[in-house]
Amino acid sequence: MGELQLGFGRNSPLATGTSQLELRGRWEVSNAATAFQRLFHVSLLSFVGRVVRVFSPPQSPGLLFEFGPGMKDRFARLIGQHTAVTPDNPGIGHRDAWWRRLAAGAAIGASFREEGTQTSLHIAFNETLCDVHVDRNGFVITEGGFTHWDLNGLLRHLTLDLAGDKAPWLLGSATYLDRRQRPLVQATVGPWLTVDLPSRETGDRTAVKIGFVVRGSF
Repeated sequence: MGELQLGFGRNSPLATGTSQLELRGRWEVSNAATAFQRLFHVSLLSFVGRVVRVFSPPQSPGLLFEFGPGMKDRFARLIGQHTAVTPDNPGIGHRDAWWRRLAAGAAIGASFREEGTQTSLHIAFNETLCDVHVDRNGFVITEGGFTHWDLNGLLRHLTLDLAGDKAPWLLGSATYLDRRQRPLVQATVGPWLTVDLPSRETGDRTAVKIGFVVRGSF
């Protein structure tokens, strides 16, 4: 038989009262580890010393962990030298530094994102802790050598991913797991906001749409 999990508010499992084996075996950890492996071709769990928290929907699925002995520097080199992710803070001399640093300000340390407007791996780490999760809405695009944010992707990120992390009582989620505790269906319901900039289709006017959206894997 499968298992239906309903999420509302902050319900992420903590290391306190839950074994490390159980935490490492959660589907949310597997989800983040699979995305990490796809980008870096290295096992995420090889860097994990102790899992501190597992992020469960309506939060963006993933985990917060302490680095294993000697693993922080290896992790930092891997992330910093790889083109698969883009730093939120590109450095003070970068053309877009001021607005990209806004995204970095909410992270626990150095922060990197997978490019694209679909699901997006987000990595943030400091000297001892690392947060790896999969955002349901990416918003980083590189064109012509310059990185910018997709407006509607950013709005979806703010209303689903960021709200799920900072104000999870605004969202609801449902996950159906198979016998092996793998998600067959995972859906999150939250507010929806989109802004269509002036174009021929909108009569050269800005169109703002508000409603609800369902995001996930089906």
